[in-house]
Amino acid sequence: MPRVTNSMMQATVLADMHNNLSRLLKLQQQMSSGKLYNRPSDNPVDVTRELALGTTIFENVQYVRNMDDGITWLKNTETALDQVTSVVQRIRELAVYAGNGALEDVDMEAIAQELASLKEELRLTANYSVEGRYLLSGLNTSVIPFQLDANGNVVYLGNEQRVYFETERGSEGQVSLHGRDVFPTNETQYVLASVEVPVDFEWTGRSEILQFQVGDRVAKVLIPEKWTDDDSIGGVDDTDYNRFRDPNELDSYSLDEIAQLINSSLSMGDVGRLVSVQVIKDEAAGVQRLEIHSHTGEPVQLTSWPATDPENLEQGIEGIDRVLGWTPSAAGTITFTWDDGTLSTLALDGTETLDVIAGKINSDVEGMLARVVDTGGGNQRLLIFSQETGKKFSITASEGAREVFGDPVPFDPLDPELQLLSAPVEKPSDHSHIDLTSLFRMETAVKSTEVAAGWTGFDTTGAGQELYWRLESGNNRAEVIINDDPDLTLEELATRIRNVAGSWLEVTVETDEQDQGLPPGVAGGTNAENATKRLVLRTKDGQALTLYDKNTTAGADYAAQLGVSTVTKGITGGTFPTGAALDENLPALVSVTVGDKEFKVKLYREDVADALNNLDGVKVAEEIVRQVNEQYGGRLLGTDDLGGGQFVLYAKTGEPLRIVDLPFGDPELKADEYSGGIAIQTGLQTGLIGGTVADGPVGAANAGTFRISTLGRSVEIAVLATDTPQMIAEKVRLNAGDWLDVSFVDTDLDNPGNVQLSFAAKDGSPVSVLDVSGGAAQFLQIDNTVRAELAAAPFPAVGNLEITVNGYTHSIDLSQIRDFDQSGVVDNNDLVAAINSRFQGQDLRAELLTDGGNEFLAIVSDRGYRVEVANAGGATILTGGGVQTTAVRNGPLPNTSPYTQNVTVRTAANQRQTDFFGLLDDLIAATKAEDREGIGHSLLGKIDDFMDNLLRQRTATGALMNRYETSQSRLKMNNISLTDLQSKVADTDLADAVTRFQMAQSIYSASLAVIARIIQPSLVDFLS
Repeated sequence: MPRVTNSMMQATVLADMHNNLSRLLKLQQQMSSGKLYNRPSDNPVDVTRELALGTTIFENVQYVRNMDDGITWLKNTETALDQVTSVVQRIRELAVYAGNGALEDVDMEAIAQELASLKEELRLTANYSVEGRYLLSGLNTSVIPFQLDANGNVVYLGNEQRVYFETERGSEGQVSLHGRDVFPTNETQYVLASVEVPVDFEWTGRSEILQFQVGDRVAKVLIPEKWTDDDSIGGVDDTDYNRFRDPNELDSYSLDEIAQLINSSLSMGDVGRLVSVQVIKDEAAGVQRLEIHSHTGEPVQLTSWPATDPENLEQGIEGIDRVLGWTPSAAGTITFTWDDGTLSTLALDGTETLDVIAGKINSDVEGMLARVVDTGGGNQRLLIFSQETGKKFSITASEGAREVFGDPVPFDPLDPELQLLSAPVEKPSDHSHIDLTSLFRMETAVKSTEVAAGWTGFDTTGAGQELYWRLESGNNRAEVIINDDPDLTLEELATRIRNVAGSWLEVTVETDEQDQGLPPGVAGGTNAENATKRLVLRTKDGQALTLYDKNTTAGADYAAQLGVSTVTKGITGGTFPTGAALDENLPALVSVTVGDKEFKVKLYREDVADALNNLDGVKVAEEIVRQVNEQYGGRLLGTDDLGGGQFVLYAKTGEPLRIVDLPFGDPELKADEYSGGIAIQTGLQTGLIGGTVADGPVGAANAGTFRISTLGRSVEIAVLATDTPQMIAEKVRLNAGDWLDVSFVDTDLDNPGNVQLSFAAKDGSPVSVLDVSGGAAQFLQIDNTVRAELAAAPFPAVGNLEITVNGYTHSIDLSQIRDFDQSGVVDNNDLVAAINSRFQGQDLRAELLTDGGNEFLAIVSDRGYRVEVANAGGATILTGGGVQTTAVRNGPLPNTSPYTQNVTVRTAANQRQTDFFGLLDDLIAATKAEDREGIGHSLLGKIDDFMDNLLRQRTATGALMNRYETSQSRLKMNNISLTDLQSKVADTDLADAVTRFQMAQSIYSASLAVIARIIQPSLVDFLS
């Protein structure tokens, strides 16, 4: 047994005493702090558990607060949606009420006004805010979501992101809606927008019928020609009543007048019930455009044709042929009797020639005009007209006056009088000087170029020369193959197409009657325009039409030759740009615009070119289609590989397709100077594509000024002898501004060589480039106008000037050019005026230029047509002689098209996505137009669709609130349990602690007593 010493016993007793004291201290700390542990080391496991429980409790408290805020947001959203629902319900009630056929005009106008007020109330309700935060702005809660633009349209300025709060660990909950949740852009507006025209635009075309088709409803409007065959200058001359349009004879329509005419027309259906027509002006830019859209959300088609009902020019009576210088054999009288009984008598003494008789009628008989025409062979005849269109009259000729109108010679005393009744002079049907819709690029039918009435057609029997066309429209497909006809006429072609396509396609051949003017009083040239015809195709259901040549053999592109191809054609060729300053990893950029929708396409070298940088056009087309369709979210573009490196691109929707090369995005280059040139080199570029020219100064011989113009815009560029093509491109960019795209291409930046320029109007208009002075545009191979030098004064009034455009030819009698501007002399200005009057449909326009002391006839086609000008019948007006023709600037493509460039083509209206506010605009327009059918059959269903979506959003909002309220309850209950558990883990049980403290205190007191007895202090202890 081990020995126990006093020191051992003392140490043991003291240690126990200290332990008891520590226990007392610990219990005292637990009771005072209420916590079992004061530091992690006291009990790492329980302390860790306590901290975890505390974190969970804290997070749950925050989650509950988050959900409180979210529920508040959602409750306010629900309030806003409830108000929106009330407004929309009232809108629906009014839409139903507007369908009541018993309502008067004033009632419909009152409904439209209330709808306009409800639209504004709806906008303000959609801008609901709480504490300065707008509920439907997405994450841009400080931005008013629905605002009015400059045109009064409601636009959404918020974003399409929602507010999310953290509602549980690792889980976020949606607490808001954005504006597009409630007002989605799931409605389509079909819009026909014209290209830009000047604010002072005037239309002087011939009588034309516009047909509007919306869904299966059709209405038409007549735009009558404003023409009086008398220039009202001086007396009657050879240009008066010659049945041709001459200067000062035409009156015009402004764009506002055209819009008003369409909106108010009722004679052939109420167009205003189908479409809304408005003129949108940009006064600062000096341009305007016409916009037509269906206000029922149905596709709209627009086409035009000549007025077919006979139109009378005036009432007239025609004499018989008499030799030059003839006089009556005796005196006589001519009595004019109007249909209202008014009389006027002219006495003849028997010595008057036909010219003298005509002069007497013009001076002495009010309301009557007469002129003498040359009928060939040294003969003349007298023509008499009523000045008032349609006013009938008769003449009674006695004695020698009878001989003017056909009486035998000599005079028969038994039959002293001859009576004649006037007959109407009718306008011939004409399609060469109409097509306002085509000028505006709004036509949805496909119309060919014109061909002569006796056109012998295409020879499709040669090797590889078969006609092979592809036609598509929606789910309809057709392929026309003709290889057995040596003289395929338009009529035969139309029959073949009908047989293949069937009932979904309407194919017609329109015929233009011959315009044959009256000859002058003495021998001279002859004004004439021969009869032509053209092919017209349009789908019966209003869907887009795609048509193109499948045959790639040269000369067999008949659709392109006729101008009915609706696709953009391209070929393989060119190289991907290279250069030390050009980052090889950067793509070439191309802008693709389909209707109003613009897409940016990135073409990477490895995707479209081989190892030697040679472009593959088919791959270019496929990449463009892939990227555009991906950005659009559907099948917007299509392509077809024709073989042999040829391919086509087209918009499946029939909207105009515009493709333009954009500048590189390389910061090492001047970003706005170099374009990738992919579209230019493959022929896809819209607009004018210049030829390849040396990258150096243009030289003194080419310095001067050239003009770039469209129907609505123009800019003149001054070129110095030291200017390079790149410098000229920069000048064009700076001076033209934002209406013109300018592409400058240099495919090898390291080696100065050949470069190219291209111009394309952003509104899709054809572009014209004319050298006003010098020859810079011709040097750049980008001019596409006629610039013909004219003979010096005096004016050579001999022969005819023949001008051909779009397949028809005008023969202008130079002997009938008069002093139209009353300058005192007949000159080239009068010739220009005559040309512009004849081409009243604006297929072309003429102007006079002076350069180097010489005068030039400049002819521009704002429609983009090729133009030919030539002397005929011994004329010497063009000093260069021969046929002068506009150049074709379409890059690498064949010069077989009737156009000078790659033009945009439409076969359907632009498709714009809109929201319920846009639908309300349509409803208001339909109500004002009293379109009850459109409201009931189309718009009412769309309102119901919006209400269904509104109900879905309210349901979703309510479901979120219920979810968060349930989650709040759960988290609060969890916190009660967790708090209890945390208390058990970390909090002091005071009752237990007091008991244990008292026990420890008793033990400590007992220990002190025991120690006092065991350990007796001695003198040695004190000394030690």
